[in-house]
Amino acid sequence: MTSFGNRVTKFKQDVYNIELLLLLKFHLRHDSTGCKVNSIDIFNMGCAPSSHANTVGDVAAANTNSNSSKPNKVVVEKACIDPETGEKEPCGNGNGIKKPFAKLPSLTITDKSEQHARTGEEPPHPLPEGDYGDMKLGITDAERLQLILKDLEPGELFCDPDFEADDNAIYYNSESSSYADGIKWLRPTNIVENPQLLVDGMSKDDIKQGILGDCWFLSSCAAVSREERFMKRICPKNYPLFGKDYCGILHFSFWRFGEWVDVYVDDRLPTREGQLIFAHCDTREEFWVAFLEKAYAKLHGSYEAIEGGQTMDALVDLTGGLAERCEIKGVDPALYKRILSANKAGSFIACSRKGDWKNSSQADANGLIAGHAYTVTDAQKVRHRLGTEKLLRIRNPWGNETEWKGSWSDNDENWNLMDEEMKKKMSFTSKADGEFWMSFRDFCKQFQEITICTLGPDFDGDGKGDQPGHVELIRGEWVPGSTAGGSRNDLESFAKNPQYLLTLTAPDDYDPIVDDPDSEGKCSVVIALMQEHRRSQRHLGVKTLQIGYILYKVNNPHSRLGTNHFRYNYDAGRSGVYINYREVSNRFELIPGHYVLIPSAFNVNDSGSFLIRVFAQKKFHLKELL
Repeated sequence: MTSFGNRVTKFKQDVYNIELLLLLKFHLRHDSTGCKVNSIDIFNMGCAPSSHANTVGDVAAANTNSNSSKPNKVVVEKACIDPETGEKEPCGNGNGIKKPFAKLPSLTITDKSEQHARTGEEPPHPLPEGDYGDMKLGITDAERLQLILKDLEPGELFCDPDFEADDNAIYYNSESSSYADGIKWLRPTNIVENPQLLVDGMSKDDIKQGILGDCWFLSSCAAVSREERFMKRICPKNYPLFGKDYCGILHFSFWRFGEWVDVYVDDRLPTREGQLIFAHCDTREEFWVAFLEKAYAKLHGSYEAIEGGQTMDALVDLTGGLAERCEIKGVDPALYKRILSANKAGSFIACSRKGDWKNSSQADANGLIAGHAYTVTDAQKVRHRLGTEKLLRIRNPWGNETEWKGSWSDNDENWNLMDEEMKKKMSFTSKADGEFWMSFRDFCKQFQEITICTLGPDFDGDGKGDQPGHVELIRGEWVPGSTAGGSRNDLESFAKNPQYLLTLTAPDDYDPIVDDPDSEGKCSVVIALMQEHRRSQRHLGVKTLQIGYILYKVNNPHSRLGTNHFRYNYDAGRSGVYINYREVSNRFELIPGHYVLIPSAFNVNDSGSFLIRVFAQKKFHLKELL
């Protein structure tokens, strides 16, 4: 199994030394773009044409395996396909599952090119042999960084040898890139006179998307920017971009596969005709958005590697929290209540529309973009002259005039029904900034997915992540020929997967006044399964695995489960259909006792590392069964 911490363990001890070294070495004014680069292997990335600034990205395909031929009580994997659209419908849950969002189904969007994989056939792009995890990629080697900084001459600026200012940092293959020509890497001092990392702090209004299709990341940044404490964790220091302490280096942190990691970058940015081509701040002299995007690109190997994605992944990377998605199917009052509570509690909310992000460069007649991610920035139930209205404020990361044109849009006549005091309370403005209000009714018609990220599970449904009484993280690996057993379609092979004993010792505290009677005597548990990152190798045909997990109630907590148990016993719960999301999760209400958790990829011999996170209100025990 790949050891995640090898390159970063000593880094945590050396960060202070690096910061001190920067203070001691760079007390001269620097105005050059010169650099000194030590010899190092450069990541050899390729490219693909960039779309206009709009994407929700490579939305995961729901891939389920075919029915097992085993008799008796085997619970087979179901291919949940809508016969009319060919899209996946939510499958029934196993015993004990408590669905997220007040029993609203989780969203899985299909990719038509992979529909045959849901029937148990091989994926359209078999994985090449080798280790394709990104767990070490982009993480700064502290000792090496210190040596580079010590070797710099007075007045010399830092140049990142791990993320050079060249084509390899931008795309996989320059021959297929539509923005390969005319790029010039410049430092902020070569773009504006008095550049600053931050101007009056960080705000969602700062964020403007460039030509890179990473709205999934930028909309998540806009959501998280409402909480200063999180942004200080991500960007821990306001580095000068000119002056006596300027040295051309910046520091960011991201949550990666179970722990926070540090990423240092230099301050060279790709431009064309003196303008930043990727994400940037609304204020020309401010640069935090551009450098945060660059650090995230470095963490994945290149800028192109972060084209297309899911807001759930970015929200987790920025917070280390638990993100849950929900499919929007009609106007559901329970969903609005959930959004309202989450907004009030300070949770992070994003939403998206279906569509092919690669071909969606224009808004539709309503002003919305297909295949695009947005941020939910506020939720208000308001009164006006004709009654009440449930409203949501949405932000397009393009940050321009591309906004909703329907009811309650910026210039809609409905605002005449609202008194000025209420408008002020809502911070209503009418300007071409990408942010707009719309009714919840229209929201449910226009958007198909919503993601809510909290620091921990929302056990009580108040929209705020509860502090779990106990959390466990455990890493494992699917090894071909050994522990990569695949799904339950082959029970003998399935039994080879890693197995973990989960022991729930006591039920949650029960309040008959506020708690559901069905929850008395049970334990609220959330289980999340995350696979290693693979973005840097997408150009090689490496795709995210279809993953899932199954939970069995057991009486004997001392031995692994075998095929007989799978044949004659129902499962106690599961994550859902096998699907190629980076992380799958579900929530359960289980009686105290012993359970065996079995994470697996869909196909036998699918290899990769994984991380299991278990949250519960009461203390529990989690260990691997050997």
